[in-house]
Amino acid sequence: MKKKIRILLMAAALTAAGLSAAGCASHKQATATAQHSRSRYIRTPIHEVTAEQLALDNRLVAAIIQRETGHAQEALTALAALTAEQPTMAAAWYEQGQLLLQRNWLDSAAHCLRHAATLQDSNTWYLLALAQCYQQRQEARPLQQTWERIVQLSPNNLDYYYSLSNAYLAGDDVEKAIEVLNRVEQRVGISEPVSLQKQRLWRALGKEDKALHEVEALADAMPQETRYQAILANSHMQRKQYAKAKRYYDRILQAKPDDEYIHIQLAEYYKQIGQPAQADSEMVQAFSNPRLDARTKLQLLGSFYTEEEFYSTRSEVCTRLLEMAMEQSSDASEYAVFYGDVLMRQQRYSEAAEQLIIGLQQDSSQYAIWEALLICLASDSTRDLQMYEYAVRAARLFPMHTLPLHLQGLHHIRAQRWAEAIEPLERAKKWGFNKGYLEAETFELLAEAYYRTAQYDRAWEAFEHAIQLAPNDYSTLNNYAYYLGEQGVQLEKALQYSRRTITAEPNNANSLDTYAWLLHLLQRDAEALPHMRKAVKLNPKSDTLRRHLKIIEDATR
Repeated sequence: MKKKIRILLMAAALTAAGLSAAGCASHKQATATAQHSRSRYIRTPIHEVTAEQLALDNRLVAAIIQRETGHAQEALTALAALTAEQPTMAAAWYEQGQLLLQRNWLDSAAHCLRHAATLQDSNTWYLLALAQCYQQRQEARPLQQTWERIVQLSPNNLDYYYSLSNAYLAGDDVEKAIEVLNRVEQRVGISEPVSLQKQRLWRALGKEDKALHEVEALADAMPQETRYQAILANSHMQRKQYAKAKRYYDRILQAKPDDEYIHIQLAEYYKQIGQPAQADSEMVQAFSNPRLDARTKLQLLGSFYTEEEFYSTRSEVCTRLLEMAMEQSSDASEYAVFYGDVLMRQQRYSEAAEQLIIGLQQDSSQYAIWEALLICLASDSTRDLQMYEYAVRAARLFPMHTLPLHLQGLHHIRAQRWAEAIEPLERAKKWGFNKGYLEAETFELLAEAYYRTAQYDRAWEAFEHAIQLAPNDYSTLNNYAYYLGEQGVQLEKALQYSRRTITAEPNNANSLDTYAWLLHLLQRDAEALPHMRKAVKLNPKSDTLRRHLKIIEDATR
Protein backbone atom coordinates (compact mmCIF):
# COMPACT_ATOMS: atom_id res chain seq x y z
CA MET A 1 0.00 0.00 0.00
CA LYS A 2 2.81 2.45 0.79
CA LYS A 3 4.19 2.38 -2.73
CA LYS A 4 0.76 2.93 -4.22
CA ILE A 5 0.06 5.92 -2.02
CA ARG A 6 3.31 7.60 -3.05
CA ILE A 7 2.20 7.39 -6.67
CA LEU A 8 -1.16 8.83 -5.79
CA LEU A 9 0.45 11.70 -3.92
CA MET A 10 2.25 12.80 -7.05
CA ALA A 11 -0.96 12.58 -9.03
CA ALA A 12 -2.72 14.68 -6.44
CA ALA A 13 -0.05 17.34 -6.60
CA LEU A 14 -0.51 17.57 -10.36
CA THR A 15 -4.24 17.82 -9.86
CA ALA A 16 -3.80 20.67 -7.46
CA ALA A 17 -1.57 22.53 -9.87
CA GLY A 18 -4.07 22.06 -12.66
CA LEU A 19 -7.02 23.41 -10.73
CA SER A 20 -5.05 26.28 -9.27
CA ALA A 21 -4.08 27.47 -12.72
CA ALA A 22 -7.71 27.27 -13.83
CA GLY A 23 -9.17 29.00 -10.77
CA CYS A 24 -12.15 31.28 -11.12
CA ALA A 25 -12.46 34.92 -10.06
CA SER A 26 -14.08 34.01 -6.76
CA HIS A 27 -11.14 31.72 -5.97
CA LYS A 28 -8.69 34.58 -6.62
CA GLN A 29 -10.73 36.91 -4.42
CA ALA A 30 -10.83 34.31 -1.65
CA THR A 31 -7.08 33.81 -1.87
CA ALA A 32 -6.51 37.53 -1.59
CA THR A 33 -8.75 37.62 1.47
CA ALA A 34 -6.78 34.80 3.08
CA GLN A 35 -3.56 36.68 2.51
CA HIS A 36 -4.97 39.70 4.31
CA SER A 37 -1.60 41.10 5.28
CA ARG A 38 2.00 40.86 4.19
CA SER A 39 2.99 40.68 7.83
CA ARG A 40 3.67 37.24 9.27
CA TYR A 41 2.77 38.41 12.75
CA ILE A 42 -0.69 39.05 14.10
CA ARG A 43 -0.59 40.79 17.44
CA THR A 44 -3.44 42.29 19.41
CA PRO A 45 -3.24 46.06 18.88
CA ILE A 46 -2.13 48.02 21.90
CA HIS A 47 -2.99 51.56 22.59
CA GLU A 48 0.30 52.35 24.27
CA VAL A 49 3.68 50.75 23.55
CA THR A 50 5.78 50.24 26.62
CA ALA A 51 9.52 50.65 26.60
CA GLU A 52 9.88 46.96 27.46
CA GLN A 53 7.69 45.93 24.49
CA LEU A 54 9.58 48.26 22.18
CA ALA A 55 12.89 46.80 23.32
CA LEU A 56 11.69 43.28 22.66
CA ASP A 57 10.46 44.24 19.19
CA ASN A 58 13.80 45.87 18.43
CA ARG A 59 15.66 42.73 19.49
CA LEU A 60 13.44 40.64 17.21
CA VAL A 61 14.09 42.99 14.28
CA ALA A 62 17.83 42.87 14.99
CA ALA A 63 17.79 39.08 15.00
CA ILE A 64 15.94 39.03 11.65
CA ILE A 65 18.49 41.45 10.19
CA GLN A 66 21.30 39.16 11.33
CA ARG A 67 19.64 36.23 9.63
CA GLU A 68 19.07 38.17 6.40
CA THR A 69 22.69 39.34 6.36
CA GLY A 70 24.03 35.80 6.62
CA HIS A 71 24.65 35.61 10.37
CA ALA A 72 22.30 32.71 11.01
CA GLN A 73 24.01 31.42 14.16
CA GLU A 74 23.97 34.86 15.80
CA ALA A 75 20.32 35.23 14.87
CA LEU A 76 19.51 31.84 16.35
CA THR A 77 21.27 32.70 19.60
CA ALA A 78 19.41 36.00 19.85
CA LEU A 79 16.05 34.38 19.17
CA ALA A 80 16.69 31.64 21.74
CA ALA A 81 17.41 34.33 24.32
CA LEU A 82 14.20 36.15 23.41
CA THR A 83 12.00 33.05 23.76
CA ALA A 84 13.66 32.21 27.06
CA GLU A 85 12.99 35.70 28.47
CA GLN A 86 9.60 36.19 26.82
CA PRO A 87 8.02 32.73 26.28
CA THR A 88 4.75 34.29 25.06
CA MET A 89 6.40 36.08 22.12
CA ALA A 90 5.00 34.02 19.22
CA ALA A 91 6.97 35.84 16.53
CA ALA A 92 10.29 34.95 18.15
CA TRP A 93 9.27 31.29 18.38
CA TYR A 94 8.27 31.35 14.71
CA GLU A 95 11.51 32.93 13.48
CA GLN A 96 13.55 30.55 15.62
CA GLY A 97 11.60 27.57 14.25
CA GLN A 98 12.13 28.75 10.66
CA LEU A 99 15.89 28.96 11.18
CA LEU A 100 15.99 25.50 12.74
CA LEU A 101 13.86 24.13 9.88
CA GLN A 102 16.33 25.52 7.34
CA ARG A 103 19.10 23.64 9.15
CA ASN A 104 16.99 20.48 9.11
CA TRP A 105 16.93 20.31 12.92
CA LEU A 106 13.39 19.03 12.75
CA ASP A 107 12.74 18.14 16.39
CA SER A 108 13.78 21.58 17.68
CA ALA A 109 11.99 23.29 14.78
CA ALA A 110 8.77 21.45 15.58
CA HIS A 111 9.06 22.47 19.25
CA CYS A 112 9.41 26.18 18.37
CA LEU A 113 6.76 26.23 15.64
CA ARG A 114 4.26 24.45 17.90
CA HIS A 115 4.81 27.19 20.48
CA ALA A 116 4.21 29.89 17.88
CA ALA A 117 1.06 28.19 16.52
CA THR A 118 -0.29 27.58 20.03
CA LEU A 119 0.20 31.21 21.04
CA GLN A 120 -1.47 32.47 17.88
CA ASP A 121 -3.57 29.60 16.51
CA SER A 122 -5.14 31.82 13.84
CA ASN A 123 -1.85 32.79 12.22
CA THR A 124 -1.72 30.97 8.87
CA TRP A 125 2.01 31.70 8.44
CA TYR A 126 2.83 29.84 11.63
CA LEU A 127 0.58 26.93 10.72
CA LEU A 128 2.03 26.62 7.22
CA ALA A 129 5.56 26.45 8.62
CA LEU A 130 4.45 23.88 11.20
CA ALA A 131 2.83 21.79 8.42
CA GLN A 132 6.08 21.87 6.45
CA CYS A 133 7.94 20.64 9.51
CA TYR A 134 5.47 17.81 10.15
CA GLN A 135 5.70 16.79 6.52
CA GLN A 136 9.48 16.55 6.69
CA ARG A 137 9.20 14.58 9.94
CA GLN A 138 6.61 12.30 8.27
CA GLU A 139 4.16 12.78 11.13
CA ALA A 140 0.92 12.07 9.33
CA ARG A 141 -1.63 12.74 12.11
CA PRO A 142 -0.25 16.13 13.28
CA LEU A 143 0.16 17.10 9.62
CA GLN A 144 -3.50 16.33 8.94
CA GLN A 145 -4.65 18.28 12.02
CA THR A 146 -2.56 21.29 11.04
CA TRP A 147 -3.92 21.37 7.50
CA GLU A 148 -7.46 20.98 8.81
CA ARG A 149 -6.91 24.10 10.91
CA ILE A 150 -5.45 25.98 7.92
CA VAL A 151 -8.46 25.04 5.78
CA GLN A 152 -10.76 26.13 8.59
CA LEU A 153 -9.06 29.55 8.65
CA SER A 154 -8.98 29.93 4.84
CA PRO A 155 -11.97 27.93 3.55
CA ASN A 156 -11.82 29.51 0.09
CA ASN A 157 -8.19 28.65 -0.69
CA LEU A 158 -8.43 25.51 -2.83
CA ASP A 159 -4.70 24.85 -2.70
CA TYR A 160 -5.00 24.18 1.02
CA TYR A 161 -7.62 21.48 0.36
CA TYR A 162 -5.26 19.69 -2.01
CA SER A 163 -2.50 19.81 0.60
CA LEU A 164 -4.93 18.43 3.19
CA SER A 165 -5.91 15.62 0.81
CA ASN A 166 -2.24 14.79 0.30
CA ALA A 167 -1.73 14.78 4.07
CA TYR A 168 -4.38 12.09 4.44
CA LEU A 169 -2.79 10.12 1.61
CA ALA A 170 0.54 10.32 3.44
CA GLY A 171 -1.18 8.62 6.36
CA ASP A 172 -2.75 5.96 4.11
CA ASP A 173 -6.21 7.35 4.85
CA VAL A 174 -7.48 7.29 1.27
CA GLU A 175 -11.16 7.69 2.10
CA LYS A 176 -10.42 10.85 4.10
CA ALA A 177 -8.41 12.16 1.14
CA ILE A 178 -11.44 11.56 -1.07
CA GLU A 179 -13.71 13.29 1.44
CA VAL A 180 -11.52 16.41 1.24
CA LEU A 181 -11.80 16.37 -2.56
CA ASN A 182 -15.57 16.14 -2.15
CA ARG A 183 -15.39 19.39 -0.20
CA VAL A 184 -13.56 20.95 -3.14
CA GLU A 185 -16.35 19.83 -5.47
CA GLN A 186 -18.92 21.37 -3.15
CA ARG A 187 -17.23 24.71 -3.70
CA VAL A 188 -16.29 24.66 -7.40
CA GLY A 189 -18.49 21.92 -8.83
CA ILE A 190 -17.45 18.79 -10.74
CA SER A 191 -14.15 19.14 -12.57
CA GLU A 192 -11.92 16.74 -14.48
CA PRO A 193 -8.78 16.93 -12.29
CA VAL A 194 -10.67 16.29 -9.05
CA SER A 195 -12.95 13.59 -10.44
CA LEU A 196 -10.12 11.69 -12.12
CA GLN A 197 -8.01 11.88 -8.96
CA LYS A 198 -10.92 10.50 -6.97
CA GLN A 199 -11.26 7.74 -9.56
CA ARG A 200 -7.61 6.80 -9.05
CA LEU A 201 -8.04 6.79 -5.28
CA TRP A 202 -11.11 4.59 -5.36
CA ARG A 203 -9.23 2.19 -7.61
CA ALA A 204 -6.39 2.13 -5.09
CA LEU A 205 -8.94 0.96 -2.56
CA GLY A 206 -10.18 -1.68 -4.98
CA LYS A 207 -13.60 -0.05 -5.26
CA GLU A 208 -14.11 -0.07 -9.00
CA ASP A 209 -17.82 0.77 -8.80
CA LYS A 210 -17.12 4.02 -6.97
CA ALA A 211 -14.26 4.77 -9.36
CA LEU A 212 -16.64 4.39 -12.29
CA HIS A 213 -19.20 6.58 -10.51
CA GLU A 214 -16.73 9.46 -10.56
CA VAL A 215 -16.36 9.22 -14.34
CA GLU A 216 -20.12 8.84 -14.73
CA ALA A 217 -20.56 12.10 -12.84
CA LEU A 218 -18.10 13.75 -15.22
CA ALA A 219 -19.91 12.33 -18.23
CA ASP A 220 -23.24 13.62 -16.94
CA ALA A 221 -21.81 17.04 -16.12
CA MET A 222 -20.05 17.38 -19.50
CA PRO A 223 -22.05 15.35 -22.05
CA GLN A 224 -20.27 17.08 -24.92
CA GLU A 225 -16.93 15.56 -23.83
CA THR A 226 -17.11 12.13 -25.45
CA ARG A 227 -13.79 11.03 -23.96
CA TYR A 228 -15.56 10.39 -20.65
CA GLN A 229 -18.05 8.18 -22.46
CA ALA A 230 -15.06 6.38 -24.01
CA ILE A 231 -13.44 5.86 -20.60
CA LEU A 232 -16.66 4.36 -19.27
CA ALA A 233 -17.11 2.16 -22.32
CA ASN A 234 -13.54 0.86 -22.09
CA SER A 235 -13.93 0.24 -18.36
CA HIS A 236 -17.03 -1.84 -18.94
CA MET A 237 -15.29 -3.68 -21.78
CA GLN A 238 -12.44 -4.59 -19.43
CA ARG A 239 -14.98 -5.91 -16.95
CA LYS A 240 -16.74 -7.79 -19.77
CA GLN A 241 -19.92 -5.80 -19.17
CA TYR A 242 -20.54 -5.56 -22.87
CA ALA A 243 -24.15 -4.32 -22.80
CA LYS A 244 -23.17 -1.34 -20.63
CA ALA A 245 -20.16 -0.63 -22.86
CA LYS A 246 -22.40 -0.61 -25.94
CA ARG A 247 -24.66 2.08 -24.43
CA TYR A 248 -21.70 4.44 -24.09
CA TYR A 249 -20.39 3.64 -27.56
CA ASP A 250 -23.83 4.48 -28.96
CA ARG A 251 -23.76 7.83 -27.13
CA ILE A 252 -20.39 8.65 -28.72
CA LEU A 253 -21.71 7.63 -32.15
CA GLN A 254 -24.75 9.84 -31.67
CA ALA A 255 -22.71 12.82 -30.47
CA LYS A 256 -19.91 12.46 -33.04
CA PRO A 257 -20.94 10.25 -35.94
CA ASP A 258 -17.81 11.25 -37.88
CA ASP A 259 -15.41 10.30 -35.04
CA GLU A 260 -12.59 8.37 -36.69
CA TYR A 261 -12.10 6.02 -33.74
CA ILE A 262 -15.63 5.09 -32.68
CA HIS A 263 -16.00 2.45 -35.41
CA ILE A 264 -12.66 0.90 -34.35
CA GLN A 265 -13.95 0.68 -30.79
CA LEU A 266 -17.21 -0.82 -32.02
CA ALA A 267 -15.26 -3.32 -34.12
CA GLU A 268 -13.44 -4.45 -30.97
CA TYR A 269 -16.79 -4.66 -29.15
CA TYR A 270 -18.32 -6.91 -31.82
CA LYS A 271 -15.20 -9.04 -31.92
CA GLN A 272 -15.39 -9.59 -28.17
CA ILE A 273 -19.04 -10.64 -28.24
CA GLY A 274 -18.41 -13.09 -31.08
CA GLN A 275 -19.84 -11.23 -34.09
CA PRO A 276 -16.88 -11.12 -36.51
CA ALA A 277 -18.93 -10.11 -39.55
CA GLN A 278 -20.25 -7.03 -37.75
CA ALA A 279 -16.71 -6.31 -36.53
CA ASP A 280 -15.49 -6.40 -40.15
CA SER A 281 -18.28 -4.02 -41.15
CA GLU A 282 -17.21 -1.52 -38.46
CA MET A 283 -13.59 -1.77 -39.64
CA VAL A 284 -14.66 -0.97 -43.19
CA GLN A 285 -16.50 2.13 -41.93
CA ALA A 286 -13.42 3.15 -39.94
CA PHE A 287 -11.16 2.74 -43.00
CA SER A 288 -13.63 4.78 -45.06
CA ASN A 289 -12.97 7.80 -42.87
CA PRO A 290 -10.35 10.01 -44.57
CA ARG A 291 -9.40 11.49 -41.19
CA LEU A 292 -7.82 8.15 -40.26
CA ASP A 293 -4.34 8.21 -41.83
CA ALA A 294 -2.78 5.33 -43.76
CA ARG A 295 -0.17 4.62 -41.08
CA THR A 296 -2.84 4.10 -38.42
CA LYS A 297 -4.88 1.89 -40.73
CA LEU A 298 -1.94 -0.38 -41.43
CA GLN A 299 -1.07 -0.59 -37.75
CA LEU A 300 -4.69 -1.51 -37.02
CA LEU A 301 -4.53 -4.33 -39.53
CA GLY A 302 -1.47 -5.73 -37.79
CA SER A 303 -3.04 -5.53 -34.33
CA PHE A 304 -6.73 -6.25 -34.91
CA TYR A 305 -6.39 -9.38 -37.03
CA THR A 306 -4.33 -12.42 -36.22
CA GLU A 307 -2.06 -13.98 -38.83
CA GLU A 308 -4.57 -16.77 -39.39
CA GLU A 309 -7.37 -14.27 -39.84
CA PHE A 310 -5.25 -12.11 -42.13
CA TYR A 311 -4.31 -14.94 -44.50
CA SER A 312 -7.17 -17.39 -44.02
CA THR A 313 -10.45 -16.90 -42.20
CA ARG A 314 -10.80 -13.12 -42.77
CA SER A 315 -8.53 -12.76 -45.81
CA GLU A 316 -11.22 -11.26 -48.05
CA VAL A 317 -12.06 -8.33 -45.80
CA CYS A 318 -8.37 -7.85 -44.90
CA THR A 319 -7.49 -7.54 -48.58
CA ARG A 320 -10.26 -4.98 -49.00
CA LEU A 321 -9.03 -2.98 -46.05
CA LEU A 322 -5.47 -3.02 -47.40
CA GLU A 323 -6.68 -1.75 -50.76
CA MET A 324 -8.64 1.02 -49.04
CA ALA A 325 -5.53 2.07 -47.13
CA MET A 326 -3.48 2.04 -50.34
CA GLU A 327 -6.04 4.04 -52.31
CA GLN A 328 -6.23 6.73 -49.64
CA SER A 329 -2.45 6.92 -49.22
CA SER A 330 -0.86 9.91 -50.94
CA ASP A 331 2.19 7.83 -51.92
CA ALA A 332 2.36 4.16 -52.81
CA SER A 333 5.87 3.96 -51.38
CA GLU A 334 4.48 5.06 -48.03
CA TYR A 335 1.99 2.21 -48.17
CA ALA A 336 4.71 -0.28 -49.11
CA VAL A 337 6.99 0.77 -46.25
CA PHE A 338 4.18 0.66 -43.69
CA TYR A 339 2.98 -2.69 -44.95
CA GLY A 340 6.54 -4.01 -44.93
CA ASP A 341 6.91 -2.88 -41.34
CA VAL A 342 3.73 -4.74 -40.34
CA LEU A 343 4.94 -7.90 -42.06
CA MET A 344 8.34 -7.58 -40.43
CA ARG A 345 6.75 -7.29 -36.99
CA GLN A 346 4.93 -10.52 -37.76
CA GLN A 347 8.30 -12.08 -38.70
CA ARG A 348 7.25 -12.60 -42.32
CA TYR A 349 10.62 -11.35 -43.46
CA SER A 350 10.60 -12.45 -47.09
CA GLU A 351 7.26 -10.75 -47.81
CA ALA A 352 8.36 -7.70 -45.84
CA ALA A 353 11.54 -7.47 -47.92
CA GLU A 354 9.54 -7.23 -51.15
CA GLN A 355 7.45 -4.35 -49.79
CA LEU A 356 10.53 -2.54 -48.48
CA ILE A 357 12.25 -2.87 -51.85
CA ILE A 358 9.21 -1.16 -53.43
CA GLY A 359 9.52 1.59 -50.86
CA LEU A 360 13.22 2.09 -51.60
CA GLN A 361 12.49 2.40 -55.32
CA GLN A 362 10.40 5.45 -54.48
CA ASP A 363 12.61 6.93 -51.75
CA SER A 364 16.10 5.69 -50.98
CA SER A 365 17.02 8.54 -48.62
CA GLN A 366 15.80 6.97 -45.38
CA TYR A 367 18.36 4.74 -43.70
CA ALA A 368 15.73 3.11 -41.47
CA ILE A 369 14.16 1.46 -44.55
CA TRP A 370 17.55 0.17 -45.70
CA GLU A 371 18.25 -1.26 -42.26
CA ALA A 372 14.85 -2.97 -42.08
CA LEU A 373 15.40 -4.48 -45.55
CA LEU A 374 18.88 -5.74 -44.64
CA ILE A 375 17.57 -7.36 -41.46
CA CYS A 376 14.83 -9.10 -43.46
CA LEU A 377 17.28 -10.34 -46.10
CA ALA A 378 19.83 -11.45 -43.50
CA SER A 379 17.19 -13.66 -41.90
CA ASP A 380 16.96 -15.75 -45.10
CA SER A 381 20.20 -17.56 -46.02
CA THR A 382 18.92 -18.16 -49.57
CA ARG A 383 19.01 -14.40 -50.20
CA ASP A 384 22.58 -13.91 -49.01
CA LEU A 385 23.81 -12.49 -52.34
CA GLN A 386 20.88 -10.06 -52.52
CA MET A 387 21.61 -9.03 -48.93
CA TYR A 388 25.23 -8.34 -49.88
CA GLU A 389 24.27 -6.23 -52.90
CA TYR A 390 21.88 -4.06 -50.88
CA ALA A 391 24.46 -3.81 -48.08
CA VAL A 392 27.03 -2.44 -50.56
CA ARG A 393 24.52 0.14 -51.85
CA ALA A 394 23.52 1.14 -48.32
CA ALA A 395 27.15 1.55 -47.28
CA ARG A 396 27.74 3.94 -50.17
CA LEU A 397 24.79 6.09 -49.15
CA PHE A 398 25.33 5.82 -45.41
CA PRO A 399 29.05 5.08 -44.86
CA MET A 400 28.98 5.69 -41.10
CA HIS A 401 26.37 3.04 -40.28
CA THR A 402 27.54 -0.31 -38.95
CA LEU A 403 25.00 -2.83 -40.21
CA PRO A 404 25.74 -2.61 -43.98
CA LEU A 405 29.48 -3.01 -43.35
CA HIS A 406 28.96 -5.84 -40.89
CA LEU A 407 26.74 -7.73 -43.34
CA GLN A 408 29.28 -7.35 -46.12
CA GLY A 409 31.85 -8.96 -43.86
CA LEU A 410 29.40 -11.69 -42.89
CA HIS A 411 28.72 -12.44 -46.58
CA HIS A 412 32.45 -12.88 -47.29
CA ILE A 413 32.90 -15.03 -44.18
CA ARG A 414 30.05 -17.31 -45.28
CA ALA A 415 31.75 -17.65 -48.68
CA GLN A 416 35.14 -18.25 -46.96
CA ARG A 417 36.61 -15.18 -48.62
CA TRP A 418 38.52 -14.33 -45.47
CA ALA A 419 40.76 -11.57 -46.81
CA GLU A 420 37.85 -9.76 -48.48
CA ALA A 421 35.88 -9.80 -45.21
CA ILE A 422 38.52 -7.78 -43.37
CA GLU A 423 38.11 -4.48 -45.24
CA PRO A 424 34.39 -3.77 -44.51
CA LEU A 425 34.73 -5.05 -40.96
CA GLU A 426 37.68 -2.75 -40.31
CA ARG A 427 35.65 0.14 -41.72
CA ALA A 428 32.86 -0.67 -39.28
CA LYS A 429 35.42 -0.73 -36.48
CA LYS A 430 36.81 2.63 -37.63
CA TRP A 431 33.43 4.39 -37.63
CA GLY A 432 32.56 3.02 -34.20
CA PHE A 433 29.46 1.39 -32.77
CA ASN A 434 26.36 3.19 -31.60
CA LYS A 435 25.80 2.04 -27.99
CA GLY A 436 27.68 -1.17 -28.76
CA TYR A 437 25.35 -2.20 -31.59
CA LEU A 438 27.00 -5.15 -33.45
CA GLU A 439 30.37 -4.41 -31.83
CA ALA A 440 30.95 -7.86 -30.33
CA GLU A 441 29.65 -9.59 -33.47
CA THR A 442 31.94 -7.50 -35.70
CA PHE A 443 35.04 -8.30 -33.64
CA GLU A 444 34.08 -11.97 -33.69
CA LEU A 445 34.00 -11.92 -37.51
CA LEU A 446 37.26 -9.97 -37.61
CA ALA A 447 38.93 -12.53 -35.35
CA GLU A 448 37.82 -15.34 -37.66
CA ALA A 449 39.02 -13.50 -40.77
CA TYR A 450 42.41 -12.64 -39.26
CA TYR A 451 42.93 -16.20 -38.06
CA ARG A 452 42.07 -17.68 -41.43
CA THR A 453 44.57 -15.34 -43.08
CA ALA A 454 47.30 -16.33 -40.59
CA GLN A 455 47.36 -12.92 -38.88
CA TYR A 456 47.38 -14.56 -35.49
CA ASP A 457 48.27 -11.63 -33.24
CA ARG A 458 45.44 -9.57 -34.71
CA ALA A 459 43.11 -12.53 -34.39
CA TRP A 460 43.93 -12.98 -30.69
CA GLU A 461 43.42 -9.25 -30.09
CA ALA A 462 40.02 -9.32 -31.83
CA PHE A 463 38.96 -12.46 -29.93
CA GLU A 464 39.89 -10.87 -26.60
CA HIS A 465 37.88 -7.76 -27.42
CA ALA A 466 34.86 -9.80 -28.52
CA ILE A 467 34.96 -11.87 -25.32
CA GLN A 468 35.27 -8.74 -23.20
CA LEU A 469 32.12 -7.35 -24.85
CA ALA A 470 30.19 -10.65 -24.77
CA PRO A 471 31.69 -12.87 -22.07
CA ASN A 472 28.87 -15.43 -22.38
CA ASP A 473 29.21 -15.97 -26.12
CA TYR A 474 30.30 -19.57 -25.78
CA SER A 475 30.69 -20.12 -29.52
CA THR A 476 33.34 -17.39 -29.66
CA LEU A 477 35.01 -18.72 -26.52
CA ASN A 478 35.16 -22.21 -28.01
CA ASN A 479 36.56 -21.02 -31.34
CA TYR A 480 39.21 -18.92 -29.64
CA ALA A 481 40.26 -21.78 -27.36
CA TYR A 482 40.38 -24.23 -30.28
CA TYR A 483 42.48 -21.89 -32.44
CA LEU A 484 44.96 -21.30 -29.60
CA GLY A 485 45.26 -25.05 -29.35
CA GLU A 486 45.78 -25.38 -33.07
CA GLN A 487 48.68 -22.94 -32.87
CA GLY A 488 50.00 -24.49 -29.65
CA VAL A 489 50.10 -21.17 -27.77
CA GLN A 490 48.63 -19.98 -24.47
CA LEU A 491 47.27 -23.45 -23.80
CA GLU A 492 46.42 -22.81 -20.16
CA LYS A 493 44.38 -19.73 -21.10
CA ALA A 494 42.70 -21.73 -23.87
CA LEU A 495 41.82 -24.48 -21.38
CA GLN A 496 40.35 -21.92 -18.99
CA TYR A 497 38.11 -20.48 -21.73
CA SER A 498 37.13 -23.96 -22.91
CA ARG A 499 36.20 -25.02 -19.39
CA ARG A 500 33.72 -22.12 -19.26
CA THR A 501 32.01 -23.42 -22.41
CA ILE A 502 31.52 -26.99 -21.20
CA THR A 503 30.32 -25.74 -17.84
CA ALA A 504 27.65 -23.67 -19.56
CA GLU A 505 26.90 -26.21 -22.30
CA PRO A 506 27.81 -29.68 -20.98
CA ASN A 507 26.19 -31.46 -23.95
CA ASN A 508 27.84 -29.48 -26.73
CA ALA A 509 29.98 -31.99 -28.66
CA ASN A 510 32.20 -29.33 -30.25
CA SER A 511 32.96 -27.69 -26.90
CA LEU A 512 33.73 -31.08 -25.32
CA ASP A 513 36.05 -31.90 -28.23
CA THR A 514 37.93 -28.61 -27.80
CA TYR A 515 38.33 -29.16 -24.07
CA ALA A 516 39.49 -32.77 -24.46
CA TRP A 517 41.93 -31.85 -27.23
CA LEU A 518 43.47 -29.06 -25.15
CA LEU A 519 43.98 -31.52 -22.29
CA HIS A 520 45.65 -33.86 -24.77
CA LEU A 521 47.98 -31.09 -25.93
CA LEU A 522 48.85 -30.51 -22.28
CA GLN A 523 49.60 -34.25 -21.98
CA ARG A 524 46.65 -34.80 -19.63
CA ASP A 525 45.08 -37.58 -21.69
CA ALA A 526 43.55 -39.43 -18.75
CA GLU A 527 41.50 -36.33 -17.96
CA ALA A 528 40.67 -35.80 -21.60
CA LEU A 529 39.36 -39.28 -22.32
CA PRO A 530 35.89 -39.14 -20.65
CA HIS A 531 35.15 -35.77 -22.25
CA MET A 532 36.20 -37.03 -25.67
CA ARG A 533 34.10 -40.17 -25.32
CA LYS A 534 31.08 -38.07 -24.39
CA ALA A 535 31.64 -35.82 -27.43
CA VAL A 536 31.70 -38.83 -29.77
CA LYS A 537 28.59 -40.25 -28.13
CA LEU A 538 26.79 -36.95 -28.75
CA ASN A 539 27.98 -36.74 -32.38
CA PRO A 540 29.06 -40.22 -33.52
CA LYS A 541 29.10 -39.30 -37.24
CA SER A 542 31.94 -36.77 -36.90
CA ASP A 543 35.19 -38.08 -38.40
CA THR A 544 37.19 -35.42 -36.55
CA LEU A 545 35.76 -36.39 -33.18
CA ARG A 546 36.37 -40.10 -33.75
CA ARG A 547 39.94 -39.40 -34.89
CA HIS A 548 40.61 -37.30 -31.76
CA LEU A 549 39.18 -40.05 -29.58
CA LYS A 550 41.50 -42.65 -31.11
CA ILE A 551 44.56 -40.43 -30.59
CA ILE A 552 43.67 -39.84 -26.94
CA GLU A 553 42.88 -43.52 -26.33
CA ASP A 554 46.23 -44.52 -27.84
CA ALA A 555 47.99 -41.99 -25.63
CA THR A 556 46.45 -43.45 -22.49
CA ARG A 557 47.51 -47.02 -23.21
